[in-house]
Amino acid sequence: MENNYQLSRIHNYIHGLMSKEEMFQLEREALEDPFLQDAIDGYRLQNGVDARQLSLLQQRLNRRVEDTVATRHAQYFTWQRLAIGATAGVLFVTLLALLYFKHFSGKAERTTDVELSEPENRVSVQPLLDGGDATPREGWKIFEQYLNQKSVAPAGGGEIIVNFTIDKNGVPTNISAEGQPDQSLFNETVRLLQNGPKWQGTKGRLKIVFPVKAGNNPAQAAVIKPPHCFGIEKK
Repeated sequence: MENNYQLSRIHNYIHGLMSKEEMFQLEREALEDPFLQDAIDGYRLQNGVDARQLSLLQQRLNRRVEDTVATRHAQYFTWQRLAIGATAGVLFVTLLALLYFKHFSGKAERTTDVELSEPENRVSVQPLLDGGDATPREGWKIFEQYLNQKSVAPAGGGEIIVNFTIDKNGVPTNISAEGQPDQSLFNETVRLLQNGPKWQGTKGRLKIVFPVKAGNNPAQAAVIKPPHCFGIEKK
């Protein structure tokens, strides 16, 4: 660009001191550069300039070019910063939206799980800590599945607390009830314990609650509180 604004070239062009090729080249450059064309037109309007005037004009043109380049650079970097800031803002808002929906979606799912884990007409079994160390050999989950399939609670419902010992085969024996529960409750409890999964330990004490129901439906939902809720660890 410095060659475009050499006033000596403009001077030679105006006074016909260039070859045809040089004049053609300068004219092509003037078509592409409005500042060069302005310089040629301004020089042509003057009748002539001396060396001192030529130097001053050269300096003014150089300053004009430098100011124009600096302005363009400032505008470019300003828009670049604005674009980066806008992009960062959009990404931040998007991240907040994703976290918001993830949080509330997870909360809704957990609420649904709690509602589904509370079926109606269930048999609840609670191990009592002061009764011994007996636990189902295959775990409380298997014992829970067994109760879901096999328990036949009396229509009147009720609760019973039983004590028992574990024989060498892992079967509850010497089953006794505390207080005076309904005989049907006691018989059902004995049947479930003696025909269910094997046990480990020496003795146990359980509280079983049978719900009140409208009819004799043999398919009862049984829910067992996991042993870790009562401080009993699975062996």
